Amino acid sequence: MTLEKQRFVIDTSALTSMGDTKKEINENIREIIELIAKAKKANITCYTPPSVWLEMEGILRNKGITPEEVNKLNSWLIQKSPSRAELKVPAEFIYQYIMEIRKRMDKGLREAEKAVTKKDKGEPMEKVIRDLRDSYRSSLRQGIVDSIEDLSVLLLARELNGGIVAKDLGIEDWATKWGIRYIEAEAFPTLIKEYLKSLD
Repeated sequence: MTLEKQRFVIDTSALTSMGDTKKEINENIREIIELIAKAKKANITCYTPPSVWLEMEGILRNKGITPEEVNKLNSWLIQKSPSRAELKVPAEFIYQYIMEIRKRMDKGLREAEKAVTKKDKGEPMEKVIRDLRDSYRSSLRQGIVDSIEDLSVLLLARELNGGIVAKDLGIEDWATKWGIRYIEAEAFPTLIKEYLKSLD
């Protein structure tokens, strides 16, 4: 049985977000590496932008994934940069993004103002700074495309008409806005297994 060709763009979070312990995360990473290697049999091709691969490779090595396993993943993941000069993105998306950034900057400013008030009320400086960092990060970065790596994943998926595999609220939100298929990291192994079963 021949299946229609499937293309997926893999984000770092697809490999590193599953499991509560280091052992569970590493077991899940190894399972995904094996599944990506088998995916070609089901006419599935997995891509990642080079900038994401550099990030991914460093994280995997730090988590104790062996060089052999990292090299295996590298041999099955196709590294491709999105065609930034050719790919067209509607102006509406740029407009939405700028509005989102502006809204978050205002929110971050309000968090800074709260921190000043806390200090004026005598809270310890270390706690004020720690709380401000947490709230500022949440206000500005959580649920938004905030890196070249995230943007590259979105653009490459759009260019390839492929799906994105990730666990990232910002990528998920913008994939939805752009009409790009989004697969939660936890669902990806089952999806690949089902494709492979269909070949039996």
